[in-house]
Amino acid sequence: MKRLISIYTEHKNSVQFYLRTTMENFHPTSLALKDMRRFFEFEKAAEVIYAVNATFIQSTPSFGRNYSDEDRDGTDKSFYFKWVSFAEESIHISNPYLHHVTGLPTLTAVKRDQDRYIVVDFDMLKLLEELRLIEHNSGFEKINTLVMGSGGILLGLVSIFLILYGAYIFFSMLFSPHTGEIVMHEIFTSIISITIGLAIYDLAKTLIENEVLFKTFNYGNDLQSKTLSKFLTSIIIALSIESLMAVFKIVLDDYSKLINAFYLIIGVTLLIVGTGIYNQLSRQVK
Repeated sequence: MKRLISIYTEHKNSVQFYLRTTMENFHPTSLALKDMRRFFEFEKAAEVIYAVNATFIQSTPSFGRNYSDEDRDGTDKSFYFKWVSFAEESIHISNPYLHHVTGLPTLTAVKRDQDRYIVVDFDMLKLLEELRLIEHNSGFEKINTLVMGSGGILLGLVSIFLILYGAYIFFSMLFSPHTGEIVMHEIFTSIISITIGLAIYDLAKTLIENEVLFKTFNYGNDLQSKTLSKFLTSIIIALSIESLMAVFKIVLDDYSKLINAFYLIIGVTLLIVGTGIYNQLSRQVK
């Protein structure tokens, strides 16, 4: 939505000129279904068209490309016309909004035609695509949704497996006799498995929510930054636990290998510092 509005704002004059020209060239001989739907023959971005009389009552059904909503006939539109002005132009174009039927970003154009008004709702995405202001391929979008959805589901299954595996290790340790070193190793392994599983689950949830279920056209850095930061945080926690486990093993086994644990701790520290710098730079960009 933000991306569409940004492109529309940048090319607002050109888009509105095109809409006004399109509306001015449309002269239906009657308000019948056949005559009104002729608008769809030469305008691919149009979604809904209907007429409103001089008293702001809808005088026709809402005609879509493949449907006709009879329930809208006779609806009082005076509330919407409070924001419609023909002082400067004979055709009024609304600000972008989310359509109540399609849920998509929409522009509405209103043309005063003698004692009536012709109202047309335009899909912003199709309109900007038609004017070559945005590159969008619906076929590729479907493939992208399928791939992202499949990947998200598989990641979710992997995360559930890791969480259950961590739980299995923990309960196996509880009900089986082990020495102190093995107990600590099993506990750390269980925690690492569950932590990584939760991190992968969060990544899968983000993919499915933002690329499949609630797909938006916001490709800014905000969502990517939050996702990456949360994932890195989970990895840092897992590596920190691994570092603690390495120190524990070395203390019990051989002090000469302590330098290896030190290198691992240095690596985790650098990862923490890098994540902090990335978050700071991301805030500055916003």
